[in-house]
Amino acid sequence: MKKLCLILCLCMLAVWLLPLYALGEDAAYTYTMSLMSPEDAAPGKTVQLPLDESGGMPFTINFTSDTMTYDDPTIHVERFRIRNQDTPYNCTVHYAKVRIADASQLRTSSCKGFNNRSVARVDVIGRHVNAVLAINGDFFGSHKDGYILRQGTVYRDAIDRKCDILLIDEDGDFHIIPYDVDQNSIDKTQIEGKKVINAFTFGPCLIKNDEVVLDIKADPAHADAPGRGARTVLIQTGHLEYMVITCREVGLTLEELTSLIQELTDHVECAYVLDGGLSSQMAFAGRLINKLADKTARPVTDIVYFASAWQTE
Repeated sequence: MKKLCLILCLCMLAVWLLPLYALGEDAAYTYTMSLMSPEDAAPGKTVQLPLDESGGMPFTINFTSDTMTYDDPTIHVERFRIRNQDTPYNCTVHYAKVRIADASQLRTSSCKGFNNRSVARVDVIGRHVNAVLAINGDFFGSHKDGYILRQGTVYRDAIDRKCDILLIDEDGDFHIIPYDVDQNSIDKTQIEGKKVINAFTFGPCLIKNDEVVLDIKADPAHADAPGRGARTVLIQTGHLEYMVITCREVGLTLEELTSLIQELTDHVECAYVLDGGLSSQMAFAGRLINKLADKTARPVTDIVYFASAWQTE
């Protein structure tokens, strides 16, 4: 009888695993990253988040330092940690892979409005908008120039520095306006017939359509491409699929960061560098997860975050 039960269990396991084996490794990853079905979640419905500075839907998670995932029918977040002793750079890396159901769940927020230069830590700003996962933005408040478009509104169009500009359109897709074109003459409120929802002035862009495009001439003063430093990078890996990376301690050069991205994912539609140094922060479920023992995270003006769109009953 025991042998029969064991055989039945093994057969059931084989039936579950067979589709993954048949589809291959890439398909298996997509399979496991699929969003939670509504039947498995608390009763509710999916909503489209408004195009303003309001936040996402409230969510519940029993957070501990070892909590590595969040799931509901509209968002899947899985975070990872590579300790410094496991890298050739003596640098701890925190990264996360995100899948969302609707482009409105990729959002930006500020400390006290994008017309204000007030600052707070990433986790503090994130808690006010129900951010499941949040990273620092481009710290627009630390300079007076640049193109700043957030949640569909242009707050500044004063291009001066040589920076790659990242545009995120209404479908959640990334586009780069390179530093070496006439950015002032380009309509940056729309791209390829789609409305631009968020735009950032920092960079540089590291990878585009799987091709390394890193150019250290793109404002080397702030990028410090050859120097090792704490970094934050925002990456689109597929339709409504993203990855974010922060590295602390001694940090990485931009070439090292580019190589790391290629190691962590098979496909990169666009990888764009945001502010770094003590601004480099990642918060998960309202908690700052890349703290430094001997340094305090720098309060920043703005964040990029991913929110739930599951409205419970």
